[in-house]
Amino acid sequence: MEPDAIDPKFLIHQTSHMYITEPIFFQAVQLDKSVFIWAGKQEANLKNLSIAMPSLINQIPPSTTVLGQDVSEQSRNLARRLAAKYGLQFFVSLNIGNQDEMLVAFTEKKITEFIKGIFG
Repeated sequence: MEPDAIDPKFLIHQTSHMYITEPIFFQAVQLDKSVFIWAGKQEANLKNLSIAMPSLINQIPPSTTVLGQDVSEQSRNLARRLAAKYGLQFFVSLNIGNQDEMLVAFTEKKITEFIKGIFG
């Protein structure tokens, strides 16, 4: 007798996009009711991590930064917006620096498109 097919516990999605002359890499790990998103440059480090989860009593999902000092709150704000839109817990790590506002906007746009492609 053949064993029944088992759904994977998590799915890994990856992509990259060029920003001017530099590649920006994206990875989403889809878990059960949560998603881990990493975006960064060639160095592939994890310098910050923010978490947001949907709330049953508040329209604005609670969020916090658990790793690093996200002074500009880019990761936290993105995690909050994604949690509100998709009703899932989001872990977000943006490792692109925060000096270039155009790069930040480009990265957020590509992440939004990336996640939309995963969840429809």
